[in-house]
Amino acid sequence: MRERKKTDMKAGADMTPMIDMVFQLLIFFILTLKIVASEGDFNIKMPLSSAATNDESAEEITSILIRLRANGSGNLDTIQIADRTFPGSPEGINSLRSFIRSQLAAGGSAAASQTEIELDCDYQLKYRNVILVISACTGYIEKGEIVRLAEKIKFRAPRARQ
Repeated sequence: MRERKKTDMKAGADMTPMIDMVFQLLIFFILTLKIVASEGDFNIKMPLSSAATNDESAEEITSILIRLRANGSGNLDTIQIADRTFPGSPEGINSLRSFIRSQLAAGGSAAASQTEIELDCDYQLKYRNVILVISACTGYIEKGEIVRLAEKIKFRAPRARQ
C-alpha cells in the first residue's frame, strides 16, 4: 500500500458574503446619516406689516450705516461709518467693535434693542468678511460671558464697485 502524503488542507471560509454585508451596512449608514450644521444665533426678526408699525413708532430707532468696501480680490479693504474709516484687517474689525460699544454705551441700557445696523456691502465682497463684521456688531465674549450689542441688522441692496 502506498502511503499518502499528508497535505495540510485547511477549510477556508468564503469571504465574499462577509464583504457584501460590510458594503451593505456601509451604504445603509451613509444613506441614513443626517448632517446637522451648527449655525450662529443671529436673532433675526422679520418686520411686521406696515399697519402694525404703530407700536414701533413709539420707540425711537437709531440707525448706524456701515459701508464695507472690497478690494480687487473680494477681501475687505475698508470699513466706513459716517466720517470714520477703519482698515479691513482684524485690528480694524476690533476698532469697529469698540466704536459700536461706545455708541451703544452713550445711548443707555436700552440702546442695543433700539439700534439698527445697516450694512452697505460691495457686490464682490466675500461672505466671510460680512460675517466678521456682523459678529463685531452683534456682540463679543468677555470673561466667558456673551455681551450683546446691536440686535437688528439689515442690508442695503448690493452694488458693483465704483
